[in-house]
This record gives sequence, structure tokens and C-alpha cells, in this order.
Amino acid sequence: MASETMTKKLTKHFHFQDLDQDGFVEQNDWEQCARNLAEIRGWPPDSPEYEAILAKHIQIWITFWQPADENEDGKVSLDEYLRLADNQRAEEFFSLDVIAGLFGAIFDTIDLDGDGQITDQDYRRFFKAWGGDEGLADQAFAHLDLSGDGRISRLTFVQFGSNFFLIDEPNVPGNGLFGPYE
Repeated sequence: MASETMTKKLTKHFHFQDLDQDGFVEQNDWEQCARNLAEIRGWPPDSPEYEAILAKHIQIWITFWQPADENEDGKVSLDEYLRLADNQRAEEFFSLDVIAGLFGAIFDTIDLDGDGQITDQDYRRFFKAWGGDEGLADQAFAHLDLSGDGRISRLTFVQFGSNFFLIDEPNVPGNGLFGPYE
């Protein structure tokens, strides 16, 4: 059974990704986030940039979220997501390779200028695209920017993602990826 800390972190992550706040994470949440990012960036729906960001979001849904859909109804409930962390698949599903792949893909959806760094402005756009509070984005970014240089590298972001999913401690920096979990 997942610890209280891990359950809180996973619950925060679930609600962050439930863009329409209907109690489920589904492919439409990921597609809407891609549309939101495109709108924020001024990309028309038929642009190559939009198509690329949409493809990345759909791939994250297929790779990371769809396997949690136990009853195969096309959506993931919080209970399904939390059970994934508790069942025998969890060890393989939350492996370092899977998490690194997931957070590498998420990094690519945030670092839209492709410079290999995330800035506070990039992070605000990420939160805004998911319907999140931009003030929380600033708070989360400040928590993650350990060097204080205003940038988070791909490697650091992937490490924080690994910390979030794999380390069951209340005070690791990666716990703040989606804002405070408590």
C-alpha cells in the first residue's frame, strides 16, 4: 500500500492532469492541454507546431495514463491511478526508465522554444495550459530552481520527476512539480 506521502503526491498529480475536473484523466484532457498550449503560443490548429505538441500529449496519454485504465472505459479514475501504485505492475510501471521517458516528454511540452531549459515563463504557460494557477506555477518553479538561475535543465527536470514518483520522502524537491501536495 502506498504511504500517506505518496498517496498525497499522486492525488495532486491526478488532479493537476484532470484538466476538465470531471474526476477522470482521459485523452481529451491531454488533447485540450495541447490546444491550450497552441493558443497560448499563437499556433493555429493546422500548424506543424500544433500537430507536434498534440502528438506529444497523445503519446504521454497512451504510454503513461492508458495502462492505469483497468476497466478500459477510456478514462482513469483516481482510484485506478492509486491502485496502479499499489499493485504488482507498479514496480515495473514506475521504473526509472518509464519515469525518465515520461518526464522527458513532459519537458518537451514545456520547453517549446527547444533551448533545453525551462524558465519561469515556460512553467507558467505549462500550468496555464493545464488550467492551473500561475501563482502556484511561480511557487513551484521557485521550489525547483535550486541554483536560483531562473532555469531548469532537462536532466534536472527528469530527476525531479523521478524523485516525485520513486522517492517516498516528504521533502524532496521533485515533490513540488505540480505545486504543493499538502
